[in-house]
Amino acid sequence: MDKKAKIQSGILQTAIMGLVLLVVLFQLYATLVPEAQSAGDTLNASGVPLGSLFVSSGIVFVIIMAALVILVVKSFIGSGK
Repeated sequence: MDKKAKIQSGILQTAIMGLVLLVVLFQLYATLVPEAQSAGDTLNASGVPLGSLFVSSGIVFVIIMAALVILVVKSFIGSGK
């Protein structure tokens, strides 16, 4: 193989690995977030102070989802170096 073919196969391998990791990350969030939301609803129902932050539509889960989006965008943009 020449150098250009090795570079293209390296880029392809990196792209496939990035896609697989992205799918695994979203599957992990899809599994864990509903469990955490139901726990937050239970916490709020028990009367804990500031428990309303942890309900299904609370600010904590909005921050978690925003962090996920920022993490994904930042990782695909790269460091710029």
